[in-house]
This record gives sequence, structure tokens and C-alpha cells, in this order.
Amino acid sequence: MEQENILEHVNEVAPYFQQQLRTLHDIPLVGDVRGAGLMAAIEMTIAAESEEELLARDFAIGKMVDKHCQRLGLLVRPFINICIMSPPLIITKSQIDDLVLALRKGIELTLADLREQGIWK
Repeated sequence: MEQENILEHVNEVAPYFQQQLRTLHDIPLVGDVRGAGLMAAIEMTIAAESEEELLARDFAIGKMVDKHCQRLGLLVRPFINICIMSPPLIITKSQIDDLVLALRKGIELTLADLREQGIWK
């Protein structure tokens, strides 16, 4: 890793990665974006009338975002209502832009699905 200057590269692109992911806050479904370095968690939030309903919706949202992102060529790790991102250490800024664009589209498609189903108003 030292021979390839990977640590230096990570130190250069990680702030950009975090900054670009924070742009997802403008999507109403996104409740929180948090992370450090090249690891991040994007949390979706949705209202529900009971704990059981909330948990069921949270699991469904994670699966929906994952399904849409996979169709767009992006693999995310859904954990209930959180999309966990940990791209390769050699990711470029251009690839970060592509990643965030695909994630944005996957979340927006999920929001559209929720609106169509009458879950999100």
C-alpha cells in the first residue's frame, strides 16, 4: 500500500467522497448521511404509526434502494434502512461522482415507488 501511495490517495479523495454524499440531504427520504474516510452510511427515514410498521417499512426501504441501485450498476450494503458504502481505496473523484449519481437515482426511484404506493405523501 505504501509503494502505491494508496494512503495518500485516500487522504485526498475521502473528503470529496463525504462532501458529495452530503449532497443527498436534499432528497426528502434521506434522514442522515454520516461517515469517515471512504466509509459512509446513508439513512432513510419514513413515518409509521407503530414500531412494527416502522421496522417493516425500514427493511422494505433498504431493499428497494438496493434493488434500484443494482439495476443502475451500483452495489450498496443495505442494513435495514441504511445504505452502507465502502468503495475501493483506489476510487477516483470521477468514480465518486458516478457512485453518488447512481445512489441518488436509486433513492429517488425508491421515493417515487413510495409515493406511487401511497406510503409517502
